[in-house]
Amino acid sequence: MSYFACTYVYGPAEEQAKFRPAHRAYLGELVEAGKLAASGPFVSEDDPGALLLFIGQSTEEVEELIAQDPMHQGGAVLSYTVREWNPVMGSVGPQN
Repeated sequence: MSYFACTYVYGPAEEQAKFRPAHRAYLGELVEAGKLAASGPFVSEDDPGALLLFIGQSTEEVEELIAQDPMHQGGAVLSYTVREWNPVMGSVGPQN
């Protein structure tokens, strides 16, 4: 298993609000399934986006999970990036 850092860039707040309940329910399912370690929006209103930390086998798998996100399906996610991430310290990743 690998970790993947994903950033979302969101559209207008009104669009986000339409899909937020379904989006959060979906992300909760991913947490329960062991596919999502953490997620949350950026604090600055000038930077409407979020960081999501996925757990998976490949970038393609993460892309499939993103494609099923109601926020993405509804068009409130304007763009996103996915990068494999190697945690070496902290509460995720290998514990020494």
